[in-house]
Amino acid sequence: GKLLPQSSTSSLEALVIFLRCYKFTTSWDGTIEQPSLADDLVAYALTFEGYDYVYGGTTPAGFDCSGFTMYIYKQFGYSLPHSATSQWLSGMGTKIYSISELQPGDLVFFNDPSRNKGKACSHAGIYIGNGQHVHASSSRNGGVITSDLTSGYYNTYFVGGLRLS
Repeated sequence: GKLLPQSSTSSLEALVIFLRCYKFTTSWDGTIEQPSLADDLVAYALTFEGYDYVYGGTTPAGFDCSGFTMYIYKQFGYSLPHSATSQWLSGMGTKIYSISELQPGDLVFFNDPSRNKGKACSHAGIYIGNGQHVHASSSRNGGVITSDLTSGYYNTYFVGGLRLS
């Protein structure tokens, strides 16, 4: 018979492994640089751009904002609760209160008083660099999208960031 690999690696795990291996780069002096966990996390999160928004969703079949962040971070060994407020108040990591101090891979949190139902946060996403974050949005052009947080809605309602790695 044919020899087949006996592996329980899911296609998702295989993608993460591929992204980690693919992103190795050679610096100007010829040494190999391994990408950071944050680079891997951002690259992985961006593969879900265009996926649907589903209230309460925590899988690629459909995400809500905290379900998206929870799902992405779970692939990297972190266990986050399923609500923006619970993630912000989890006690995990280091809080960052200035957009200019954010680094790729940081969780970002927002609080729109008209949407927060009395909670500390109404929305969550993942900072990807250059003033942008990736998030699952319930807006008209919603689903997993990237948005600017240096001006407009997300700047107005920015609460802070959370650095887990």
